[in-house]
Amino acid sequence: MFKNHPKGLLVLALTNMGERFGYYTMLAILTLYMQAKFGLSSSSTSLIYGTFLGLVYFLPLIGGIVADKVLGYGKTILLGIGVMFAGYLLLALPSEADVTGQIMMYGALLLISMGTGFFKGNLQALVGNLYESKLFKDKRDIAFSIFYMFINVGAFFAPSVANTINNAFLAKENFTYDASIAKSYVALNDRLVDENTFSMQALEGKTVENDKEKADIIKNAKKKSGVIFEKDRSEILFRLKAAGLNQLTLAGKLTADSLLVTPEDYALLDSRRAEDRPAIAALKDRIHAITVADPALYGAPDNPEAFPTNFGKHYVDNALSKSYNLAFGVACISLIISVLIFLLFRGTWKAVDKTHKQQLKEANPAEHVVVLSKEQVRERVIALLLVFFVVIFFWMSFHQNGLCMTFFARDYTVSQINPVQNMAFSLMGLLPLVAVLYGIYIATMGLFGGKRNLMLGGVISLIGLAGLAAYYYTDVSAAVEMVTITPQIFQQFNPLFIVLLTPVSVAFFTYLAGRKKEPSAPRKIGFGMLIAAIGFVVLLIASLGLPSPSEIDGISNVPVSPNWLIGTYLVLTLAELFLSPMGLSFVAKVAPPQYKGMMQGGWLAATAVGNLLVGVMGSFWDKLPLYAFWSVLIICCVLSALFIFSIIKRLEKATE
Repeated sequence: MFKNHPKGLLVLALTNMGERFGYYTMLAILTLYMQAKFGLSSSSTSLIYGTFLGLVYFLPLIGGIVADKVLGYGKTILLGIGVMFAGYLLLALPSEADVTGQIMMYGALLLISMGTGFFKGNLQALVGNLYESKLFKDKRDIAFSIFYMFINVGAFFAPSVANTINNAFLAKENFTYDASIAKSYVALNDRLVDENTFSMQALEGKTVENDKEKADIIKNAKKKSGVIFEKDRSEILFRLKAAGLNQLTLAGKLTADSLLVTPEDYALLDSRRAEDRPAIAALKDRIHAITVADPALYGAPDNPEAFPTNFGKHYVDNALSKSYNLAFGVACISLIISVLIFLLFRGTWKAVDKTHKQQLKEANPAEHVVVLSKEQVRERVIALLLVFFVVIFFWMSFHQNGLCMTFFARDYTVSQINPVQNMAFSLMGLLPLVAVLYGIYIATMGLFGGKRNLMLGGVISLIGLAGLAAYYYTDVSAAVEMVTITPQIFQQFNPLFIVLLTPVSVAFFTYLAGRKKEPSAPRKIGFGMLIAAIGFVVLLIASLGLPSPSEIDGISNVPVSPNWLIGTYLVLTLAELFLSPMGLSFVAKVAPPQYKGMMQGGWLAATAVGNLLVGVMGSFWDKLPLYAFWSVLIICCVLSALFIFSIIKRLEKATE
């Protein structure tokens, strides 16, 4: 796979891998952090998330112009790393769940997006420059596939690292992860509204024909985020208290069955009937047995109503949020590693760190520097803009993985799995599997060149099989308890599949190229859009019969198998392999020399528009039935594929 490629490819790929590892660690938990820490609704979270992603991918257009016209690629990349570091550091600092805390978060996200703008597109431009010589020019598509695989090596480890940090920090506080606690705590602290008072305000100045119309107004109001009615309060209290008691049980603070509290018991807390008073007194005695362990934290014995608020505050503000801060700090460490690799091995890319302007200035009479005519520049830019337009809709759909697909994982997917199933979610189960498959790749495809591939591949596969067997017999076969999986862990499957399937993709396209049958980059992009549509068909099928997000309060009562989401990630990964690295290669081929950085930024700017639409699309999450939501994404992908095939000849002409 690395045979006959310049050494700079590995250095730049590792630099990018480190930066992407930190970025995807942060991204895996960003939406969960915003909702748990600040109580933001799905719509508000979607808007912030989409805007952030939009800036992350739009600002490389500005960064490309800075590199092309002023600083050059290397200096602009270093500037970007410094600005990103400041952003991640600010995000990692603990803060209160107030206006100041939100300002810190917004400032951090802005710095991260600005730093990425200076870094990302220009690093890709450097990779393209490595393949300008005749010796390497025909290997550009393969090079960007390898470069893209390294991005996903970092992205693969990111969710697991975030997950491990979250669980370890919570365990120190004798807690385990439970998504319902944060949601219930936020709901409890939202605005409580008396139904009668609200109905008077809602109906003021309106003519209402009957009680049914009045009831409909109340029903619609209940669907709005942040509106919690007094009559719903007892259910919210129960969810939080029950979750808290479960955590105490897991921590070993509850051992007697007599201390367990049922939903029916908790309903008594809101009862005002005289006949319920003895039962209420008994319930308070049972809660007293819990709160005496730590009355300041869980509520004084004479005030059991303080339990949910105190417990929720400690769990969310003092444990869960700080575990997120610690996970954000991982990005700072990964950036330090990236910059060290970039600078220590500068010699591998220094020779190609020249913009077109610098090449013209330094060129000797004997050297040939490509200068395109205005018409050629125009045709190439138009071709690139057309491709940019198409990929907008791919990224709008694909990047739902960090937003609505995470919501689906949290609210509609089984969170308790058996130890055997957990092998697919655990790094200790996945890494040996990766070793087995890469051993097979090395033995059969000769990824690293040379004559010892068969022996090397066999050894690596055997090590992987031994690791799988050891993990199974030590951690899986003896386990009896169900394992809890967190929503963000699903995001590891896309980079995992990229890492596993890239060698297959490289070998497949190399085979076709050897027989002069390899599709052009624009055709690969079109095929990628069609495959993406199939991916969302999988989720559509999984969603049939499920209630819409507006019809559930918290978690769905009919969760589906995690295999549906895993299958969707597999199909979307196949689409991504056809589209994203091929798009980077297409830009490197077609971009006019004087606009290389800017055009790589343009590709990312198109991604930015798509990511902005991620948030726009996400705002419909709790307004549409699930099947309708996924259908919109399917239609967008199919229409985009049809469009690119309709202009395919013009795009292929631009690559000549």
